[in-house]
Order: sequence, then C-alpha cells, then structure tokens
Amino acid sequence: MLATMLRSSLAGLCLQACLASAALAEIPTKLGDDQLPMGAAKRTPGPFDQLLFKVGSEYKRWGRVDDEMRWAPWLCRKPEPGKLNFSDRPAGDAHGQKLYSLFARQRDEFFQLTKDKKVNVGQTIVKQSWLPEEITDSQEIPPKFNANFEKIIVSKDPRKQEGGIPQIVNETDHFYPFAWKGDKVYKAGNQTDLFVMTKLDPKTPDTDEGWVYGVLSPDGKTVSAAGKIESCVRCHSTSQGDRLFGYMHLFEKQP
Repeated sequence: MLATMLRSSLAGLCLQACLASAALAEIPTKLGDDQLPMGAAKRTPGPFDQLLFKVGSEYKRWGRVDDEMRWAPWLCRKPEPGKLNFSDRPAGDAHGQKLYSLFARQRDEFFQLTKDKKVNVGQTIVKQSWLPEEITDSQEIPPKFNANFEKIIVSKDPRKQEGGIPQIVNETDHFYPFAWKGDKVYKAGNQTDLFVMTKLDPKTPDTDEGWVYGVLSPDGKTVSAAGKIESCVRCHSTSQGDRLFGYMHLFEKQP
C-alpha cells in the first residue's frame, strides 16, 4: 500500500513539473519588434542614446540653417524660407538620392566654418531627410526662384501657443518643401531618418575625436544607431572642416 501511494505521489509531481516546464516554454524570453513599447529602440541602449533623444526633442527650436525668415531683414530682397536640397551621395549610401534640410544648434558658428578650424564642443547638426517625389502636374510646379509664399509651410513653436506666450517670428519655422534637379522638380515625399552629429570633448571614449553620430526615427523617439558609426566616420573623416562639410548653396545669388 505504501509503495502504491509513493508511486502515485511521484507521478503527480512529475506531471506538475512537466506542466510547469511547458508553461515556462510559452513565456517569450525576448520581445518581438511588434511587442516593443512605442518609441523603444530595437537594439541594446547605448551610452549616447539619452543625448540623442534630447536632440530629437529640441532641434526644431534651433531653426533651419537657411531659413532667412527667422531673422530681421538685412538683404536687398525678400528673405527666403528654408529649402530642400538634393544629396549628392550615390544610391545605396545612407544619404543617397534623398532630399534634406539642416538644423544647427549654433547657426552662426556653422556659417563661420573654415578649413582646418575646430568646431566648439556642444555644436550639433541635425539633417532631416525625405524620399523625393517628382511633380509632373504643370499646375502644381512652384517657381524655381523666389519662393511662392502661399506654398511655404509655417510651423510655430508649440510651447508658445500652449503657454499663451506671444509668438514672434524668430520662433517660427518656414519651410519650402521643393527641390530642383535639372529640369525636374521634386517635393518632399515620405520622411526618413534623422541624421545627427554632436560634438563632445575630443577625449570622450567611443567617439570620432569627440563627434557622436546618431540615426533616429523621423519623430526623434527611436535610436537605431549611435556613437562612432563606421560608415559615418569613413565619409566625414574626409572633411577639412572638423568632420563637417558646410552648406555650399546657402544664400547663393539668385538670377
């Protein structure tokens, strides 16, 4: 009788153990991409992620580097809004065949960039990017020079609107979402990644002589790459302006 009871108890324990193992096997050990929280990076967080998140949340306040309408007029013509530019990088490159617009934390310093001059710690550049979408309807094609002001996208700083603080022109974004390539005109299509460069102390580990490169989602809430990104270093190390290439078409003379 005792032996029979022991065998029954052992059988019950074995069944419980098997059921427990089966239940544990059904518990995922790693969340799939569709299970990640909104805005969570699909990678192991790195030491520069929080810095990049901060950049992603505030860069629009700095203004586009070529948005003349943010500043008091000093030109003998109407100030122009920020415009799109075509990347000259080849197809397959991170920036290849995309449209872009730049923001700089220190706008004046960005324009004073010269050959072999070091950029101050704290300078940050953000490149917005879009896929180009050709405009074929002749009725929709805007003028190539002297922007059609009815087509300018104006965005006010939401902090001022929500807080009831008066909005001034210096805190408003003016964007003309068109670019020309030869005889063809394109508009900003789907927005793609934000590309970030921010300068830290050159002695900071895992940086490119102080430069941290980052790739964020368009809303700035997801970091997909950060730090000393090999592809970024390979290209920007060829610059003669402390990893920056400048903005060659800014304020060019209009015919």
